[in-house]
Amino acid sequence: MALVVSTVLASPKHSDTIVINKKVLNTAKAPFVTNNGTELLTNWVGLNVDFQYVKPVFDFVNATQSIANGSLISYGEAHVTVILPPEYDNILHPASVTIDELNALATHKNRLQSAKFGLECLGRVQAVSTPDNAVQIILKDYDDIIAYREDVFKLYVKKGGNPALFDPWNFTPHITLGFRHRDIFVEDGIYKGKNACIRKIIAK
Repeated sequence: MALVVSTVLASPKHSDTIVINKKVLNTAKAPFVTNNGTELLTNWVGLNVDFQYVKPVFDFVNATQSIANGSLISYGEAHVTVILPPEYDNILHPASVTIDELNALATHKNRLQSAKFGLECLGRVQAVSTPDNAVQIILKDYDDIIAYREDVFKLYVKKGGNPALFDPWNFTPHITLGFRHRDIFVEDGIYKGKNACIRKIIAK
């Protein structure tokens, strides 16, 4: 018996599998959200996900003692980060790739919002040097997202960027559910891939 996550939460003792509304995968109906700023770490590209389907999973995870025990903070929205802020600040922008160009690539024929992907699992990561941790939905079968990053790579190289600095395939997409104190990243020594799985999750 799968654990159906809804506004009424079932007891986790019956199963380790979480079921999320399959409409969460239909991101083409969600608007593309731009993330532009003038400060460091404020420019990035994301695939917007309808939070109404993600929130019940956050509520369940946060209420589950063995996972979060009420300690998680939510962004109050959901997305898949496709171009990370450090990638833009440290690699793409110095090669004169602009955030407007990245957004134009993403919105052409609603390309990024129409990207197909699947759900691998519920993941959890713990930073080594701090008590911070984060819980996320880890994705699979995300070729459309990689194809976008490949086109960003082509633009970057065309503008004279060093190809050794940007790897479009070195990427572990996920939807952050919540975190303790702050979100954590690869710079904290963690990897949000299949290695971090703690429970199955299926869209139904």
